[in-house]
Amino acid sequence: MTEKKQTDGIGFALRKISLDQFAVLKEAYQEGEKVGFDVSLDFGLDTGQKMFRVSSRIRFSQQKTQPFLVIEGSSVFAIEPEAWERFAFEGGQAMVFPHQFVAHLAALNVGSLRGMLYVKTQDTIFNQFLIPTINVAEIVSEDVRFDFAVPGGDA
Repeated sequence: MTEKKQTDGIGFALRKISLDQFAVLKEAYQEGEKVGFDVSLDFGLDTGQKMFRVSSRIRFSQQKTQPFLVIEGSSVFAIEPEAWERFAFEGGQAMVFPHQFVAHLAALNVGSLRGMLYVKTQDTIFNQFLIPTINVAEIVSEDVRFDFAVPGGDA
């Protein structure tokens, strides 16, 4: 277990790192062509365990629409109970996490993904493709809100 960290007074601990998807599509890669990448982030909660999940997916591609390299990984963070309660709104029907905090967790996840990619492509021609420094604060520019359905409420 990783030691508890503080970010803007929010205590959290890294509980799990996982590689969720890894694919190399050799036929989609042409050596010498320009390479680009895109990043997507997804977030989830385990309200019972007070856990926040960040998933990052990086796709490397060339001029074609099909990527030649895809990697996705998740990190699960335990949030201190006091901090967790501060994020609850509307009588517990919503949770709102500050974007700076979420960006910090996302940066930790992307860093883990960077290492996973290096290990998975070791001793291949695809090892030249590294995940560069990514300013996740530009991606996570607003607070992250989760709304929960009210049991028996109107849909």
